[in-house]
Amino acid sequence: MKQWIRWSGLAAFIVISLVLVALFWFVAGPLIEKGIESFGSDAADAKVEVDSVSLSLSPLGFVIHGLTVADSRKPMTNALQLDKATAELELAPLFLGKAIISDLAVDNLQFGTARTSSGALEKKAVKEDEAEQVAAKEETASPFSSVDLPSADEILARESLRTEQAGAEFEQSYASHKEAVDQALNNVPDDKALSQYEQEIKALTSGSFKSLDDFKARKKKLDELKARFKNDKAAIATAKKAVAEARSDIADKLKALKAAPGEDISSIRGKYQLNAGGAANMSALLFGDQAGEWAEKALYWYEKVKPYLAEDEAGSAAEEESPKAPRDGRFVHFPSDNPWPGFLLRNAQLTASTASGNLLINAQDITSEPRVLGRPTRILINGSGLKQVEDMSVDIVLDHRKTPGTDTLTLTIKDWQLHDMNLGVAGAKLASSLVQVQGLAVVSQGKLNAQSDAQFGRTQFSSKGKTTFAKELGLALANVQQFDVNAKASGKITSPDFSLGSDLDKQLNAAFGARLKDKQAELEAKLQARLEQKLQGYIGDYAGKLGEFNQLEGSLDQRLNKVSELAGQNLEDYQAQKEREAREKAEREKAAAKADAERKKKEAAEKAKEKLKNLF
Repeated sequence: MKQWIRWSGLAAFIVISLVLVALFWFVAGPLIEKGIESFGSDAADAKVEVDSVSLSLSPLGFVIHGLTVADSRKPMTNALQLDKATAELELAPLFLGKAIISDLAVDNLQFGTARTSSGALEKKAVKEDEAEQVAAKEETASPFSSVDLPSADEILARESLRTEQAGAEFEQSYASHKEAVDQALNNVPDDKALSQYEQEIKALTSGSFKSLDDFKARKKKLDELKARFKNDKAAIATAKKAVAEARSDIADKLKALKAAPGEDISSIRGKYQLNAGGAANMSALLFGDQAGEWAEKALYWYEKVKPYLAEDEAGSAAEEESPKAPRDGRFVHFPSDNPWPGFLLRNAQLTASTASGNLLINAQDITSEPRVLGRPTRILINGSGLKQVEDMSVDIVLDHRKTPGTDTLTLTIKDWQLHDMNLGVAGAKLASSLVQVQGLAVVSQGKLNAQSDAQFGRTQFSSKGKTTFAKELGLALANVQQFDVNAKASGKITSPDFSLGSDLDKQLNAAFGARLKDKQAELEAKLQARLEQKLQGYIGDYAGKLGEFNQLEGSLDQRLNKVSELAGQNLEDYQAQKEREAREKAEREKAAAKADAERKKKEAAEKAKEKLKNLF
C-alpha cells in the first residue's frame, strides 16, 4: 500500500490546497464586498457601499457589515441601510454552482437615512441636478402644493387674468392705431391750410381778368390748387379709413376688455371650486399628497425588484422562441422536494427600524427562477411593535412560476392612532384619529389594480389657517366625527390612474353648503371689485382719448367738405367774362341814361309846378 502513495506528493498537495484555501479565505471577503457594491450599484442605479464582508466556516456563510444603498432619486439619502447581515450558505449546492442561502438575518434595517456624501453614480452625477430640479418643479406644480384657498388679492396675483391680457391688447391696439392715425393726419390740411386755400381761391376767382395772359396765369394756379385738393382729399380719405379702423378695432378690444372680468370670475370660480360642490374634491386635497407619497415609495421599490422577478419569465420566453441546439445542452429540472435554482434565499429575517418603530420582515424563497423552485416568493411584514399602530401586516406574494406572473400585496392596519397629520389644506391638521386600513394590490402583465379602504374614527381636526376658507374648513371639519377614505389605482404600473374618494366629501359638502354660499358671494364680490379696478385702470386713461377719435372723424368730414367745396370753384371763361362785362356796362349805361331822363323829367315837372304856384 505504501508503495502506491508518494508521501512527498501528498504533502505537496496538502500544502498547496491549504495555501489556496488560505488565499481564498483572505480574498473572498473583499471579492464579495466588491461584488455586492458593483452588482448592487447597477441594480439600484445608485451607490451601494459595504464596510466589510467576513466569512465563516461553521456554519458556512458570510457576514456583511455596514451596507448602505443610496436613493437614486435623492442621492443625499439612503434608500436603505443596515448594520449587519448574516447569511448561511448550503455547501452541497456550491459544488454545482448554485448559491443557496438557507438563512439571512438582517439587523437594524433603516430607510431614508441621511448620507454625508452623494450616492449618485458618476454617470448619473451630471443628471443629478437636473433630476432634482425636475422633481422640485413637479413638486411645485403639484395640484396639492398650493391648495390653500387664498384671498381675493392672492387669487388675482397668482392667476393669469384675462382682464390683464385684454387690457394689454387694448393698450397695444390703441398705441398702434394712434401712431397710424397720427401719420395719416400729417398729410391732411389743417384749419390754417384751409384758410390759406380760401384766400388763394378768392384771389384767383374774383375780379376781372386784366388780360388773356392774366386769365391763363390764374387758370394755371387754380389747376395746381385742384391737384393739391385731390391729394388732400385722398389724404383725408386715408385718415378717415385709419380712424374708422382704429375705432372699430379699439371698440372690439374695449368690448373684450369689459367682458374680461366676467370671464375671469367664471374661470376662477371653476378652478377654485368656489361652491359647495367644490367640497366634493376635498378628500383628494386632504389625502392626495400622503397617498401619493406612499404609492410613489411602493412603486419605487417594486420597479427595483421587478427586473429580477421577470428574469425567469424572460428566460423561459426566450427559450421557447429560440430553442437551444442539442449540442449546447441545458439543465433539466426534475421534480424534487428540494430543487436548486441558480440563486435562492430560502429564509430571511429582517428587523427594520422606522420612525414609528421596528418592523419585522420575513421573506421566503427569493429567487430569480421561481419555475425551478416551484413556489412563489413571499414576504411578510409585521409591525405589531409600532408606536402608533396596534397591529400591521403586509403580505406580499410574488408569483412568477407561470407567464405572466402575478404579484399580490395585502395590507391590514389595525387601530392606527394618527396624530397631527398635516392635511396640506388651509393649515388644517387631523389632530387625532383611530384608523383601520385594508388594502389589496395586484400587478400582472405590467398593469396595476389596487384598492384600499380606510376608516377614520374618533376624529379631531385643528386648523390654524387665517383665510376665510381655512376658518370655514375648520368649522366644517369640527363636526366630522368619522369618515371613510377609499383609494384606487389602475392602469400601467409606471403610470397608474389614481383616485381618491370619501364620504368626508358629503359631510364637508353639507357643512360647507350653507356657509360657503355667502362666503362665495362675498369673495366673488371682492374679486369683481378688484377686477373692476383693473378694468378702470386700463380704460380710465383712455376714456377721453377714445372720444378724440369720434371728434376727429367729424372734423375730417368737415375738412373733406371744405376741400370739396374749394375744389368745385372754377374760373369764368375769359371771353364769357368780357361779354358779360360788356353787357353789364351797356345795362349800366342804359340804366344811367334812363335815370338821367327820369331825373330831368322830374326836374321839369318841379319847375312847371313852381311856375303855376307863382301865377296865383
